[in-house]
Amino acid sequence: MKPGKRSLFTSVGYGMQEAYPEAAGWKDVSEKARMAAPPHLLQINRGAVGTYAILLSNNAATGGTCFGDSGGPTFIGDTNVLAGVNSFGMNPTCAGTGGVFRVDQPEVLEWIAIHL
Repeated sequence: MKPGKRSLFTSVGYGMQEAYPEAAGWKDVSEKARMAAPPHLLQINRGAVGTYAILLSNNAATGGTCFGDSGGPTFIGDTNVLAGVNSFGMNPTCAGTGGVFRVDQPEVLEWIAIHL
């Protein structure tokens, strides 16, 4: 899988749909409903995330993750294949980049097998 708009995922969560800088925080949008978004792959296997996370696109217009989505699943494309767990954002307004902890690494799969 290579970074780009054709490498799509499906992130699912109950988090906010939009977040604004502190001065405009009254505009934050949060529905009490499960939402899904189709972010695309920005980075894998390099930089700050190494091999344990992937970075996906985030913005209110095209979708992504936001506060409250952590722990929810991210699937590869529109399949039921789990790519990882929503983990972190790199912008306080939920724009730009969202991090997903990968669950395809041997150490992670071993930990899951022990604890399930």
